[in-house]
Amino acid sequence: MAEVNVTRTKLAQVAGTKSPAATYNGAKAIVIETPAAYAAPAQNDIAGTEIYLRKGDRVLAPVTVSCAAGTASSTLSVGIRDAVTKVAVDATALVNAAAINAAATAQFNTGTKLISGQTYLMPQDVEIYLTFGGAVGTANQAIRVELEVVAP
Repeated sequence: MAEVNVTRTKLAQVAGTKSPAATYNGAKAIVIETPAAYAAPAQNDIAGTEIYLRKGDRVLAPVTVSCAAGTASSTLSVGIRDAVTKVAVDATALVNAAAINAAATAQFNTGTKLISGQTYLMPQDVEIYLTFGGAVGTANQAIRVELEVVAP
C-alpha cells in the first residue's frame, strides 16, 4: 500500500521545505463576549472586538457560538478585517450567518476560510469582528464566541 504524506508534498520534502509553524504549535483560546448593556443592533451592524490575530495565525475549527434568545431570524457572522485600516478582509471568514434567534450553544465550521478542510493562514495582522444580520437584533443579548488559534 502506498504511503500518503498529509503534511507536505514529496516535492517539498525533497526541497527541504518545512511545514508551517501554525501546523503544530500550541493553541490559544480566544473568547469574545458582548457587554452587559448595548443597543439593539440593526441588520448589518458590526461590532469590533479589538482582538487581533497576527500574520500566519491559523484558526482551528470549529468555532463555538453561545447566546441567549434573540430576535426571530437574527444571525451572527464572524469575520476578519485589516488591523489598521479596519477594511474587511472577509466578513464571514470564521462563521457564516449563525442563527442567534434561540438560546443555544453550537459549533460552526461554516466560515469561508474554515470550510472544506482548507488551510488558511492569516495573510496579514487582522482584527476579529462580528456582523449582525437576518433581522434587527435584541438589545443586551448575551453572546459569546470561542475559538482556538495556532500561532507561528
